[in-house]
Amino acid sequence: MFRLFKSDFFNFEALRLLSFTAHEGGEVAEFMAAVGQITDLDLESWYMVWIEAASKAEELAREAELSGNRVAARRAFFRASNYQRAAQFMLDGRKAATGQDPRMLYDSEAAISNFWRAVNLMDSSVRKLEVPYSPSGSDDDIIKLPAYLHLPHPSRRRAGTHLPLLFNTVGADATQEEIFYILPMTALELGYAVLTFEGPGQGIVIRRHNIPFRPDWEIIVSTVIDFTLAYLDSHPELPPIDRDRLALAGSSMGGYLSLRGAADARIKACVAIDPFYRMWDMLKGRVPDSAAQAFAVDSVVPESAWDGLSAVLGWWNVQTRWESGLTSWMLGATSTADMFRRMQTYTLEGHLARVQCPVFVTGARFSLYCQPEVSTERIYSELIGHGNKNVVKWIAEDPGQGGLQSKVGAFTVLNQKIFAWLDGVFGIDRKIQANNEV
Repeated sequence: MFRLFKSDFFNFEALRLLSFTAHEGGEVAEFMAAVGQITDLDLESWYMVWIEAASKAEELAREAELSGNRVAARRAFFRASNYQRAAQFMLDGRKAATGQDPRMLYDSEAAISNFWRAVNLMDSSVRKLEVPYSPSGSDDDIIKLPAYLHLPHPSRRRAGTHLPLLFNTVGADATQEEIFYILPMTALELGYAVLTFEGPGQGIVIRRHNIPFRPDWEIIVSTVIDFTLAYLDSHPELPPIDRDRLALAGSSMGGYLSLRGAADARIKACVAIDPFYRMWDMLKGRVPDSAAQAFAVDSVVPESAWDGLSAVLGWWNVQTRWESGLTSWMLGATSTADMFRRMQTYTLEGHLARVQCPVFVTGARFSLYCQPEVSTERIYSELIGHGNKNVVKWIAEDPGQGGLQSKVGAFTVLNQKIFAWLDGVFGIDRKIQANNEV
């Protein structure tokens, strides 16, 4: 497969961004011009180039606004938002947590602002929700989790029926602005309502509040469902939602999170795209197997030694250093050993018996993180073993057909398969009707 960068790290992340050009999240010439200026594995170079690309796209958006070109303005605002998101993506999470690099928050908020300028120019409608959440469970530390309720244009709705609703959770390093280009945009065209949301450890939540992830994501999902349904009940002017057609989807770590959330009986279908079974499995290939095994069996190795190992591995490998910084930050870890301990709590072991709704679980042969044999296959086998009779497994063997992590580069293929399956689960029968001939 053609490569954009020599390193797997930058090549994958660039391809991830290129994937959005088909969904208004990029422009091919803008993308190629930017990639040509980036120095491989230079995080600051990546940041500066994409910030410049965002500035140019934003300028085009404002020009389109002045000329009254709604479509061009929308597309350019989407591109500006996505380039800003991509730029801050490579900044060091640990520095953001300590306030040493304020660009992550600043550029994330700019990306959100441009995203809203774009979605407000779409034919579909969107409402911004704020879900109350307390990390401690008390009333003393309540924050608002951001959620976007997207509703399809009336012309996309099936006459005489209530709308199915897809809840789409973010993963480890994405944002709800980014994932909009993947499932939600297609869902709206097919007449689905979509609720995207960010919880602790994700997106703008961790950037503003520095609140880390929690492994029992079913708590977050149930909280979001409770609030969303109450909101819909209090807004009868909105199109009715079919409470028996609620689905939950997520990709990569979001796939793990969606399987956690599918324990809520109100979820009637779950889509887990390239999830891990255990976060601990993602260490393979990043730290020596002997070191991982030593930690797993509660070795007497001093905790400071793990920090030393992380520093050495990070010095040799930019991707490892970046991933370690991101993981420590999003999990709220104070040391490498603490990060390892927290990673071990993110597991589906003992949980999948609670998931009885239909599940579509995928894998990617060329995954950067977990091979299907230790993730997808294990999840599938356990779901079947616990009596779930409606589980579909799809492992993509070729990059062009979804063989990269999160189906990067093949979002159109992903959407085709996911919504064919969801339509089947929800009893939605579609017919293609040709346009009348002129």
